[in-house]
Amino acid sequence: MSKKNKRPEANKNGDIIEMLDSALDEDISEISEMSEVEESTSEAARSGSKSAFHFILGLIFIVLAAIGLVSTVSFVSDKVKNIIDNTDQKNEFAKFIYPIVICDPPGFDANTKLKNETIISAAVWDIILYEDKSRYELDFDYYIVPEVDIEQHAAKLFGSGLTINHMTIASADISFYYDEEISSYRIPENPKFFTYSPYIDSISKVGESYTLTVGYVSPTPAWLTLTSDEAPSPEKYVDYVVQKRGNSYTLVAIKQSEKQAEGNNESGL
Repeated sequence: MSKKNKRPEANKNGDIIEMLDSALDEDISEISEMSEVEESTSEAARSGSKSAFHFILGLIFIVLAAIGLVSTVSFVSDKVKNIIDNTDQKNEFAKFIYPIVICDPPGFDANTKLKNETIISAAVWDIILYEDKSRYELDFDYYIVPEVDIEQHAAKLFGSGLTINHMTIASADISFYYDEEISSYRIPENPKFFTYSPYIDSISKVGESYTLTVGYVSPTPAWLTLTSDEAPSPEKYVDYVVQKRGNSYTLVAIKQSEKQAEGNNESGL
């Protein structure tokens, strides 16, 4: 009896062990497969994240490169345009000759042939436009300017060796009164009269000598022709011959220009 009962029990134990082994084998395999799937999914997610990051980073670099390219092109374009049309040099010459253009002097080929009125008027306008007038005494609405200052500004414009007979320059529009007792000029504090403004049409150079084709623009607010993007319509053109001496310029001649203003066949000199 006891022997018959022990055998089946042994068989039952073996069957249970076999079932457990089988179950354990199946679970380990499934767990391994699930782990591989999770790792694959995680790697795909990481790969996708990296791709998105690289795409965004690349896009940022492209945008920055485009901005830099536009800025560079704009900068170079402005510089090239400035070089081609000599804007800075034209403005420099226009500023220099402005006091003379206001006087609208007749032509000359040597400063010894300059009229006395032209020398004094141009020197006074140079003071009005560019001098620090706070150093002058103000008498009512007139600055008291010593004649020596007039001579210095005249030499600045026309060079040395000038002969100046100091005198009152009177006109219907504006006057500069010479006071012989104090050897000084009375110059209006706020003159409103301007005849012409200069527009430098072209510049040619031979050595240290420059020939400026100057358009006379009338009348415009001060410096309008120097800052406007559009070329003005001058009433006439005149050639100014300017000599460079060190870091400054001297006007050595004014002559008739070959360039004519539209609708005007006369030089006006």
